[in-house]
Amino acid sequence: MNPEQKKPARTLERFIETLAPGDPIGHANLTLVPLRGEGHGRLDYLLAAEAIEAGMLEITEVGGAGSVPELLAINRSQDKILLLDGEELVGAKQNRILNTSVLLPEKSKTTIPVSCVEQGRWRDVSENFAAGAYSPARLRSRKSRDVSANLAVTGSARSDQGAVWEEVEQVMEDLRVESPTAAMHDAVRTRGESLTAYVYALPVPAGARGVIAVVNGDFSALDLFDRPETLARVWKRLLAGYALDAVARPEAASAGFPTKRAQALLEQLGRIPCRAFPSPGLGEDWRFDVGDVLGEALVVGGTCLHLSAFPGDGARERSSAPRIQPPSARRRRTRRRTRPGRREGDRH
Repeated sequence: MNPEQKKPARTLERFIETLAPGDPIGHANLTLVPLRGEGHGRLDYLLAAEAIEAGMLEITEVGGAGSVPELLAINRSQDKILLLDGEELVGAKQNRILNTSVLLPEKSKTTIPVSCVEQGRWRDVSENFAAGAYSPARLRSRKSRDVSANLAVTGSARSDQGAVWEEVEQVMEDLRVESPTAAMHDAVRTRGESLTAYVYALPVPAGARGVIAVVNGDFSALDLFDRPETLARVWKRLLAGYALDAVARPEAASAGFPTKRAQALLEQLGRIPCRAFPSPGLGEDWRFDVGDVLGEALVVGGTCLHLSAFPGDGARERSSAPRIQPPSARRRRTRRRTRPGRREGDRH
């Protein structure tokens, strides 16, 4: 018998069992269910956006030529630094997003896995990257599924870059946004007023260390952190990512999400067997995909720093009817696909 088969399956139960769903809050077609409860263990760290602003973290292209699916993170501080799945990095040769959450060791250089979210640019606009927005949940979900598949086959946390570009194009079409370089960041800037309305209407829930995001009554994403302070510090940008999904799908007003449904989702997540892979930084990258729900968790020394979960293909097919794009949108999509662009794994 393979030694791996003798090990008991890892589950998220101990990280979830203390959670209790709170009363939902909502704005327009976005509902958020707060998740409260004690976490396990405690690690001290800085958040990437704050560390970049303070000059403690530099993120650059890998070498002078650069590599689409990789960046170099240089931690110049005496503290660990947490980078979050779906976090956008803006600048250098082209904008990227993190493929998975990573905890950087103190005083370290780490190659981190990323995906491109700006298809039409490959030229330097800055030496280092700045912190950008958070990706919409739909994009994070597709990326998570493909990264998990690649980890299982190759051990590499790479996405399907073509699929990421398709999701970015879909977001821009749904939001009716044009961009000369097909950059997700342009969608965030163009729809900034709409996103800000959600941020003002939905303050961070007191004492929560996570939320379930629901768009038009359908489960969209779950994000859970090790403590409430982390959620509070990332709240505005994380919420803007949820709002991108909501603004792109304005079919209905805010719909309820019963506490029983939230509790059932947590119980399901607690039972799912996870497969652990080495993280690019500290700890392990836990992955799960059982059809109805998929996601990942960064686990370091018995502490779950960040858990993300999304509806799987089975759940999405049941809740989403096919959308027919208007002719103008289909023409834009065709033009983008025929424009010369980079492919996954290209080096420059």
